[in-house]
Amino acid sequence: MLTRYLHYNLYSLLFLLFNISIFCNDSYISDWGDFSIENQSLTIQNEDIITVVNNHIAYMNSIFGNIRKVPFTIIISNKDNKLYNNNKWNWSLGITRNNLIIIKDSSISNITKSRLMQVLQHELNHIYLNRLNPLVEIPRWFEEGFSMYYANETFLSNKLIIANNLKKIDMFNIKTLDYKFNGQSKKQFNFAYAYSQFLVKSIVENYSEEVLVEILINLKNGNNFEDAFYRNTLLTVNDYNKKILNQINSKFWWLRFIKFPSLLLILAPLLSIIGFIIVKIRNKKVIKRWDMEEELEKDD
Repeated sequence: MLTRYLHYNLYSLLFLLFNISIFCNDSYISDWGDFSIENQSLTIQNEDIITVVNNHIAYMNSIFGNIRKVPFTIIISNKDNKLYNNNKWNWSLGITRNNLIIIKDSSISNITKSRLMQVLQHELNHIYLNRLNPLVEIPRWFEEGFSMYYANETFLSNKLIIANNLKKIDMFNIKTLDYKFNGQSKKQFNFAYAYSQFLVKSIVENYSEEVLVEILINLKNGNNFEDAFYRNTLLTVNDYNKKILNQINSKFWWLRFIKFPSLLLILAPLLSIIGFIIVKIRNKKVIKRWDMEEELEKDD
């Protein structure tokens, strides 16, 4: 544990010195420490980033309390740099490495400004979890699910991804879920995010947000994740996984039949018939109105 702690701090220091020497940006003040911005975007202004950072930090502190201050760096990148060329970078909109956040600019990710700021909030949530206790390892599924939940990343597409994999029970094994984030398949990568988000969201829905608060307090105090989870839910992580899978099967079974392209092909003839009937009825009403107008003209 001590070796890991020393290695963590040495790595953070070297990374910080590297960023300072390369980017030499002005520093901005926040409750999580001073931060610098390397902004390569033509559409996002530094003021936008500063506002989101300070507002989100205030929001997270209001729920979970403050964390130790350490300088951090935010890069908005407009190029697919080979330095970050790995599966996670290729498939993600942003990554966080200790105290460095790198986010793809809209020019290469084709996302809106509001979505980019949502990604920034997601990555800030990783900063928060990274600083709880460097001696405690947090499962990837919890990190990603937590970061998505508190960035309000709730999408119908995630529900469809889960529903379309309901027959593949092995996909929902929480013990192997973390490996899917680093796998060779983008489908597995997307599934891991979707299911992680649902797992954390369900903690709040099945218990309360206070349970998440208590889990994080336990982690900050040095308890390992599984103990912290059991203390506050009275379920092992595996038993919780079974509970959530049962809920998913009862709630989302019908979603598996929704395949948008194929569904549209199936419904196209029916929609055409309905459209034809509507037009025919409307035409009949128009013709009837014309007949009535002609009758009135004759009477005049």
